[in-house]
Amino acid sequence: MKLLSIVALSAFAVAAVAPAQAADFSPALQEVIAGAKKEGKLELQWGAGMLGSNNVLKQMGDGMNAMFGTNINVRFTPGPSEPEELNKVMIAMASNQQSPSDIVINTNQYAGELYQQKGSVPVDWVALLPDRIKPEFVEAGGSVIRTFTTLPGAIIFNPKLVPYAPKALSDLLKPEWKGKIASTPYAAGWELLTANDVWGQEKALDFARKLSGQVAGLIRCNDLERVASGEFIAFGPNCGGRDDVSMKAKGAPIDEVIPADFAAERYYYASLPKNSGDPNAAKLFVLFLESPAGQKLIWDGTQTDLHLYPDSRFAAVIRGYEKQGVKFQEFTVEWFLKHPESREGQRKAVPILAGR
Repeated sequence: MKLLSIVALSAFAVAAVAPAQAADFSPALQEVIAGAKKEGKLELQWGAGMLGSNNVLKQMGDGMNAMFGTNINVRFTPGPSEPEELNKVMIAMASNQQSPSDIVINTNQYAGELYQQKGSVPVDWVALLPDRIKPEFVEAGGSVIRTFTTLPGAIIFNPKLVPYAPKALSDLLKPEWKGKIASTPYAAGWELLTANDVWGQEKALDFARKLSGQVAGLIRCNDLERVASGEFIAFGPNCGGRDDVSMKAKGAPIDEVIPADFAAERYYYASLPKNSGDPNAAKLFVLFLESPAGQKLIWDGTQTDLHLYPDSRFAAVIRGYEKQGVKFQEFTVEWFLKHPESREGQRKAVPILAGR
């Protein structure tokens, strides 16, 4: 794969992140910085677009170096999807090899699975950045930290072609949508829908069976241009990404709705795999992501951030939905650990949606 080197300190990073004096850092953080300087590098690998474009990732590396006075060489290698990337990390761990990525960024489901396999390292994130990180942002004994918020389950549609703007997932079962819509081959959303405190397996899998008779195809969550082009008039449930927002801003005929029967709010988490080759540099990168400058770059790259921070821009988006009467259910790692039935439900939904 092509390696993208992130080495130069950009003008943006210099302007956005004022270098701090070593005396401003706690002894614990000074120790991490010293360790990161010895490591000198950081290896990152995840699906393209997870945190934004290569330019945004470069700015993140530059911002980290400016914030902590380091000169760490950050290399990003585009990787596979979340479950495939997690599998690569776990295979390397079982083989006593270094992780392909020093940081793993995943939804509550896959971050929870890494924790369950004792594959993530607990970190006292609050002690490292006490004026910024709150204890409730950290879960699973410090093994995961909330990094940004998403709203999975949305219906993406072409406003020029739909018979009406859908309001609920159940709308997609009506006759006028048959043969004109798409869903995902990996049953995105069913890991939540099938949980006992959401729809439950019986209702969710019955919905999957009925939806499979409606869909004209299965597409990935980042294939939204196929909705904008009119190949499909709608798509759902979505994974939670906000590519449609960027597309709409550029004039594409695309829109989204949070369905009234499935309003989900979930977090993406950063974890340090125990076989990370550069654990101190990894900690600094995560700390930068949690900083105001880091959160701004996540917004620039994904149109989301951690809505719990006072400087969050995504918080206004969520408040806007709440003013319309949307009541979100929160999905965390702690929730995932209490709902093992959700994984089984998603596995059952995959062949159903494929018509098998």
